[in-house]
Order: sequence, then structure tokens, then C-alpha cells
Amino acid sequence: MITLPLKGKTVFIPRSGKQGKELSKRIVQLGGEPYCIPLIEFREGKDPNGLQYLKSLNQYDWVIFTSQNGVKFFFQQLGKNNITLSPQTKIAAVGEKTKDALQKHQFQVSFVPTLFSADDFAKEFDDDGMRPKKVLIPKGNLARDIIAKSLISKGWTVDEWIIYDTIFPIDSKEKLASLLEHVRLDYALFTSPSTVHHFMEIAKEPKLEKKAKMIDFISIGPVTKKAIEGYGWKVTASPQKYTVDAMLDSLCKLMTKREELE
Repeated sequence: MITLPLKGKTVFIPRSGKQGKELSKRIVQLGGEPYCIPLIEFREGKDPNGLQYLKSLNQYDWVIFTSQNGVKFFFQQLGKNNITLSPQTKIAAVGEKTKDALQKHQFQVSFVPTLFSADDFAKEFDDDGMRPKKVLIPKGNLARDIIAKSLISKGWTVDEWIIYDTIFPIDSKEKLASLLEHVRLDYALFTSPSTVHHFMEIAKEPKLEKKAKMIDFISIGPVTKKAIEGYGWKVTASPQKYTVDAMLDSLCKLMTKREELE
């Protein structure tokens, strides 16, 4: 017997491209009806120090990547400037997806935290007992600085390279407003604080807020959960492991539990 925990349920996905298609496919397989509108878009950053970071790249002991996009734009910059990363430079990643993205570039990842968040990375990396070294963190303009602050407090030298910018696609604003107005959404999956902030920019409009508040919000992890709660809205489910697969699994478990109570 095929289990369809999301049968008849509408699910909002704030991403597009390959990631959005894969998640949409999973939701359809589980019986749900996905609605995809990208709430974030990425473009090359204009950090004035970027060229200097590239020129001194092999002076860093570690390069720490906090996202797949950081990996993507980092290697774009290396290719564009015909620069290679020394095999002596150690690589760290916040999460398995980021690790996978690095391994596709044939780089060995020396450190990944147990839980995939900047907070957990800072705790575990600090506890490694390493002497203070020099580290580069390629990141997005909206990424937090918790890793940098933690390492600086331990005496490390840290450079944060804003290698990409996160923006709200203009055409998505109108699409989201129309979706909230005309479709009864059961669930919304939030994958980052940025997706939350951009959603709220539209959902807080007086004519849409009542309908938006009828949606159950599912968060990928504690930082995104905190962003949702910062608006005074409730998070219905959030997984222990901070991945899209775990988030979707938490939604399915929620549906199964609700069916058992009916």
C-alpha cells in the first residue's frame, strides 16, 4: 500500500531551478500539490576587497564555506582570474550539501560540524584545539558573522569575503501576492531566514495577512524558525537535522500524527 501523507495538501516552496524541481517532485510523490515561487536569487557580489583576497588566497590556512552558493561563486572567481587553491589549504563546510559541492571540485573537506548550522560549526571548530591561524570565509551578504566572531575571539585572523548577494526577484513579488490571494495553501516550507523575510514583505499586506496566517509554517532549522517567530508567527514543525529532506520528513510525520488524532 502506497502512503500519501500529503494527499490533497497544497505546499508552497520558496525556491526554483533544480532544487525547486526536486522538492516539487517529492511533494507530488507524497500526494501533495506544490507551488514554486523563488523568493531568493543570487548574483555575484561586489566586495571591494575581493581581488586582494584572491591574490593572497594561498596565505590562508583554512577556507570555510557556509553554503553551496559560496562554493559556486568562489570557484567562478577562481576560474575567471585563473587562480588555483593550494592543496595545503584546508577546507571546512557547514553541512553535507556544501561538502558535496566542494567534492565535485575535487577538494577534500577536512571539517563538517555534527549539526549543520553556523552556531554548531563555531562550537565544534573552536573545540578542536588548533592554534590560531588565518582563515577566509566566502559568504553571502546576508549570512551571519557568528563563525568569524567566534574565531576572532580565539585569536584567529579572519577575512569575510562577500562573494554573492541575495536578492528578492522582482517578478516573484507579484506572483506571491497572487498566489496568497487566490490559492488556499496548507503548508509553506522555509529554507532560510531570507525566504522568511521576503515572504513576510508580501504576506504582511493587510489584504493578504489573514490568508497567510492560515498556512502552517515548516522551518528547516532553528535560525529560520527564529526568523519566523520574530514576526510573531508560529512554526508548526522544524526538524532536528537541518536539511531539506529532514524538513520534508517532519512535515510527513506531522500529517501522519494529525490523521491518527482525527
